[in-house]
Amino acid sequence: MSKFRIILGVILFGAFVPAAFCASSLQDAEFNVNGTLYANPNAVPGLSLATFDTTTGQGTLTFTYDPGKAGTFNFDAWIFDAVATPFYNEYGAKSGSPAAGQSWQVDVPDYDSDSNHTGTILHNTENDSLDNKNHLPGTADNYLNNCATGSTCNDAASMAMGFKFTLTATQEEVVTLLLSPNNPGGFYLEQIHPVDGNNSSEADLFFSGSAMTQASCTGPKCGPPPPPASPEPATWSLLAAGSAVVIFSRRRRFFRA
Repeated sequence: MSKFRIILGVILFGAFVPAAFCASSLQDAEFNVNGTLYANPNAVPGLSLATFDTTTGQGTLTFTYDPGKAGTFNFDAWIFDAVATPFYNEYGAKSGSPAAGQSWQVDVPDYDSDSNHTGTILHNTENDSLDNKNHLPGTADNYLNNCATGSTCNDAASMAMGFKFTLTATQEEVVTLLLSPNNPGGFYLEQIHPVDGNNSSEADLFFSGSAMTQASCTGPKCGPPPPPASPEPATWSLLAAGSAVVIFSRRRRFFRA
């Protein structure tokens, strides 16, 4: 992972801090479309956010990919969502088995330098190499940020899912991702915030996804083509410039206080 992406991740995290950690809230995201990376979901070509809340990080993301040529392609999505306060007292779980061509990972964000362990989830999302492992099984309370170093400690949790698919020149792929507090059944990842000093009941975020290959839609019945993707707004990377790094490095002490 480049130094630029690490810095950008820290800045993006800082940009969300004022509204974060009161409830489920989207902190950061990364999308890999056949090797092209996007930090802003609004800029991903073919990605619909019509039923996704970018504030809470919950809802449905629908990605349609029609390359117009035959080949093998990939789509990876990494979501860093704080389920409750404090955000560093969470852990992950996995249920069921992924479909063919589907990959996943649960881990702390790579740039969370004061974490109990070093994450690889962002790097693996960018390289279409999610390792199908839960690196944050947790269950050792970290509410006071005093858990000893180790993978059993709760921490800042993030989840990622990837899809690899082969298309002919007349096919397209539709990938549907769902993030919800309700158990979807089947194969899913789960982010868990246990009962602690701030929460009288457990909070959960479930992440599930599916992919479907279908004939490309061409001709008048398909309607007008989708509008071009908007460029990545400068505010995503500049909103918290100057103070974000300081906020991020001290966030645990700040939010605990």
